[in-house]
Amino acid sequence: MTARVEAPGGDKVYFVSDVHLGDGSHADAFQGKDRYFLDFLDEVEQQASTLVILGDALDFEQAWFFSRIMRAHKQVIAKLTHLAEKIRVVYVFGNHDPDILLFKEILKWELCSKVILDSHILAVHGYEFDPYVGENMDESSFWARTMMLYERIFKTWIRLPLRDNYTLSNRACHYIFLWICRATRALRWFGPRIGKPDLALGWENWVHLWTRGVLGDPMGITRPALAYLEGHPKYDTVICGHSHLPGIVDDGGRRYINLGSWAFGNSQYGVYDGQEFRIYDWISGRPIRDENYRPIFEGRTDRTFEQWFQSEYLGYLRFRCGEEALLEGVRPRPFAMSRIAPSSEEQSLKIDTASDQHRQPTESGDSA
Repeated sequence: MTARVEAPGGDKVYFVSDVHLGDGSHADAFQGKDRYFLDFLDEVEQQASTLVILGDALDFEQAWFFSRIMRAHKQVIAKLTHLAEKIRVVYVFGNHDPDILLFKEILKWELCSKVILDSHILAVHGYEFDPYVGENMDESSFWARTMMLYERIFKTWIRLPLRDNYTLSNRACHYIFLWICRATRALRWFGPRIGKPDLALGWENWVHLWTRGVLGDPMGITRPALAYLEGHPKYDTVICGHSHLPGIVDDGGRRYINLGSWAFGNSQYGVYDGQEFRIYDWISGRPIRDENYRPIFEGRTDRTFEQWFQSEYLGYLRFRCGEEALLEGVRPRPFAMSRIAPSSEEQSLKIDTASDQHRQPTESGDSA
């Protein structure tokens, strides 16, 4: 299913991805930013002709049931439903929202698998370019649910990057993963010798997925997306979510745009006016360009997990990146969610600042 969206005469199309509305528990990655997101939707209603949601707005993998999402974020769901009566709301399927079709009539969103914008821009969720999830949707769903159930029960995080999620469970997972990499290498050697050359294939895909995330290229979708554009010259731009790493990359006339997410401390969104595409963080008002992607194209992510582990591991489940973060005051994300709405003065200042940046974006930005 394909939706076609146009932005004639400077009409604005807003984009958002990976909101990850969950069950409202301590394990809900949205982290209680309902007030901020409602304010964002108010601006969309006033400024946009269309809102495109590139998947994973509803996190069925975490919440399991739509009723739980409704109870936890009923104002947001109600606002999105109301918005669909005012402007066009297009929802592209992600990999965390397979059950959304069951609620099509309630939500009133236009559901599809991809969006073609102004005939030359392709917008998809992004799992299509994921070397692991794209080919193993059921398996990846099982492991995602298992991981999130573990996080919920033990109130801990198993997430990337390790620097920001320096929990004992996460450190143990990184240590175990070293042995998974070694086992994969052994299977790669052993398989052809017993007539099973693909024996290690599934493990290799999993290792690639985790390694890319550890090295700063989450889900490993950047280069596959650009390669897709090279093979499909009718598109010059591809817009994705999925990896939660916001940025705009110009690679020789081809553009890869990632919308980031609203998980944890993030609040990114995109705006297209028919000529230019821009990405901002809603809460800070900060514009985002290619700063998050420079390490990928400068070759700093072209290592194996074992090479990364060798440079980072300090013994006794201690890692250099995490220990340095602790010294800098960085602590694992708390499970307690902040439900305190911003004051009217703070929100007014943020909106004014963001509006100024929309008109005159600066030339630099901090890494997300």
